[in-house]
Amino acid sequence: MSINIQKALDWFQQEKPVESEETICPSRDIFQGRLDHMLRWLLKNPHPEAADTLFTAILGELGNNCFDHNLGQWRDLAGCWFEYHVEANNLWSIVADRGQGVFSSLSQVLPTIKDDKEALEIAFHKKISGRSPEKRGNGLKFVRSVINGNEKRGLFFASGGAFRIFGCLKKELKKMIETTSQKITGKGTFALVLFKLS
Repeated sequence: MSINIQKALDWFQQEKPVESEETICPSRDIFQGRLDHMLRWLLKNPHPEAADTLFTAILGELGNNCFDHNLGQWRDLAGCWFEYHVEANNLWSIVADRGQGVFSSLSQVLPTIKDDKEALEIAFHKKISGRSPEKRGNGLKFVRSVINGNEKRGLFFASGGAFRIFGCLKKELKKMIETTSQKITGKGTFALVLFKLS
């Protein structure tokens, strides 16, 4: 598989300051440009069940969150890791950041949150945003609904010391993550998305 999960995880988890990589989008406009380029590339060979546009919409939400929730909160390098690859019948992507993480973001508006695990549960199931008082908070619920709405989709999402796996491809995603042979912990967010195309 050409997508390098280990390299992305190493970047996400590294304690000391990181260097920029070619997969890093240092600003929202660069991320949006690469996302648009990906969609054009995918649409040249359309896939069934609107997979291309839904895949792009999910990645757009995950990538935009990297910027929306981390202004002034980056550990070191601003921006997000954005990588995608089509292999055989699998469409993969990684979107990650070295920002403040879900727990820190949501704790600003809901200080009773206990830990990273509870923060992820709230982020994916309740309408709440770390950008209160803005009326937001539907993004990760949208991502979850698209993933859970089809047996050929899956999402691994980690932040802090917690992770969640959504969709019918849980076993495959868990197996891919386990090949990294490490416990995943990182202050920002790390998302691995998989769509099966047939």
